[in-house]
Amino acid sequence: MKQVFEHYGNAILAVIVLLALGTILVTALKSDGYVAAAFRDALEGFFDSMSGLTPGTAPSPTL
Repeated sequence: MKQVFEHYGNAILAVIVLLALGTILVTALKSDGYVAAAFRDALEGFFDSMSGLTPGTAPSPTL
């Protein structure tokens, strides 16, 4: 067992770390996760702000 860990220890550790990072990424990107909620809120805020603009009128320049 000691020889296996001496020979493959770094590879085993890399696989464990990659699995942990993958799990965190999948959890964060779920449709009801915090990343999806923040992205949805940002898009809704953008389109709510854009709905107040009317076509053909430019905003007044500020100096």
